[in-house]
Amino acid sequence: MSTAEKQIPTITSTKLFKYGFGLVNNPLKAISDIVDTYGDIASLKISKIGSIVFLNHPDYVKHVLKDNQDNYSRRKAVKQPSFSALQDLLGNGIFMSDGEDWEQQHKMLRNLFSPTSIASTLPIIEEELALLTKRWQQQVTKSAIIDVEQEMHLLMLRIMLRTHVCSNIVFPCSDILATLKSFMNASNSKKIFLAQLKAFLLQPLGVKYHYNKPQQSLEWLMAFVDELIEDLLQGAFVPNGLFATMLIDYNSGTVTKQDIKDQLLNFLFAGFDTTSTGITFTFYNLAAHQSIQELVKEEIMYAPAKQFPILEKVIKETLRLYPPVWSYAREAIADDVIDGYQIPAKTLVLISSYALHRHKDFWQNADAFNIDNFEKDNLKGKNFVYIPFGQGKRMCIGRALADYQMMIIIPHLLNSFHFATVDDKKPIINPNIIIKATKSIKLQVSLAS
Repeated sequence: MSTAEKQIPTITSTKLFKYGFGLVNNPLKAISDIVDTYGDIASLKISKIGSIVFLNHPDYVKHVLKDNQDNYSRRKAVKQPSFSALQDLLGNGIFMSDGEDWEQQHKMLRNLFSPTSIASTLPIIEEELALLTKRWQQQVTKSAIIDVEQEMHLLMLRIMLRTHVCSNIVFPCSDILATLKSFMNASNSKKIFLAQLKAFLLQPLGVKYHYNKPQQSLEWLMAFVDELIEDLLQGAFVPNGLFATMLIDYNSGTVTKQDIKDQLLNFLFAGFDTTSTGITFTFYNLAAHQSIQELVKEEIMYAPAKQFPILEKVIKETLRLYPPVWSYAREAIADDVIDGYQIPAKTLVLISSYALHRHKDFWQNADAFNIDNFEKDNLKGKNFVYIPFGQGKRMCIGRALADYQMMIIIPHLLNSFHFATVDDKKPIINPNIIIKATKSIKLQVSLAS
């Protein structure tokens, strides 16, 4: 290990309120302001919590997410008080686990994301797309404004449940989606901060205040999942994917009922929402850039062997500007040194893919949509400046599945429909746990000519 030689730029006490409030109220802007003002590494000291170190250089990202990844714990980072609701939802599933526990879970689940397993999901994807296409065709005899965000989330949730639970159960997807949305809204950083402030102010009065809105949102979902698992164990249906794998392990005694519950909740949290968000913003970008939409449509019509390099660049540029997972939090287990900067144990390290993807030293006109960013020559040396799925061994296990689904769903719908924006306003980003627009993205949809 090299010796620490440099002092991390520290946000001064006079700026603490500005950036502390900003991180709660608008974290994307606050983090962008921090890295613009202080550079690619900066420290914010918060009493009791300790220090948050912001990293925004690909070399630093590589160190934390790959080179010395075992020293940076995701589980410890998300055990911060502000993430308590997330712990209640995800338990000890693959998202929250660490070390040997994570290794075992990853080994158990990785076969679900093999090329063969991914390809086997195609019939269900095609069935769901056929139903959606028929419904939209009836709805847009000429043209109509469609809530594309809601539609893509419902589509991806149905596909996930049918491929990983059971293919022939009619799931209450609207209720599941509404519950998850309610949970996410109740768990955002601003509401958690205000709840903690309220508890602090009431403490001298002898009042113990507990913020339980996220838990209330979970009650219905937990009951639904418990009932589904009971039906699985009693043989009430033929399981697919995740449930089929975990039933075998349950019968062999290697996993418990709680393990099954935790993994399903992890799939409900991260198994469809990130992909549906990526698809939604891709359709928005195609709608906002009509000439590119026409190029993609022509490519889909004539490209051999379903190879769509222009569409691939559109998707990658969309994930650059709107990475569904906009930050990666880690806690240093032991003292470390990054490029001469001392990182003490228990330091919370935050990497914002949103800020990194707009780093002006690596992206020209970084806030603008430009698919040329993903021309081969422009990608050299950018492995760790573009991280929509993370990096290192903790890279998203479902990356290949997400790529596969997007390259089927987007061409299919572009074959049947044309997309246009409703107005000239760009979506305002809501940086919840997963990036969304503050208002659901609606587009003008018409039949393809």
